[in-house]
Amino acid sequence: MSTLQISMPPEYGYVLLTATLSTLVNYYHVRLTSRHRRLASIPYPNAYAPASEAAASKDKYLFNCAQRAHANFLEHQPQFLVSLLISGLKFPVFSAVMGVVWCAGRVVYARGYTDPGKTKGEGRMRGSFFYGGQVGLLLGSIWAGVGWTGVGERVLGAVGM
Repeated sequence: MSTLQISMPPEYGYVLLTATLSTLVNYYHVRLTSRHRRLASIPYPNAYAPASEAAASKDKYLFNCAQRAHANFLEHQPQFLVSLLISGLKFPVFSAVMGVVWCAGRVVYARGYTDPGKTKGEGRMRGSFFYGGQVGLLLGSIWAGVGWTGVGERVLGAVGM
């Protein structure tokens, strides 16, 4: 059985900085949600304002939007980090750029979701470009994994390439 040795390229520092940036984006979500919680007077441990109250109060509606944007961020961050760290071993600069795109998209998503001029949280769509970064990192991770397993070379060799 052979072993796979992975060396980190010098540019991997950009990947680590981008991972750290995603933590700062999480702090941004925390502050945004906390501010809206205070404005809406939603006590802890309530995660959301009831739908009837949110329908009657713009502050409570915006708190629910901020809370949902934060929850959506937390739903996506694990696969973002895994893809970033794996893809970054093979493609560090590409991965860091995709990571910054993802982080910027998450901020724009949260700001749009809590835009008082938008209804039904439709402002969040402004930040949906974060998916481009997330898909880029997923593809980079797949490509890196295929390269490390040698599957790509065997497939290309089998078809005469």
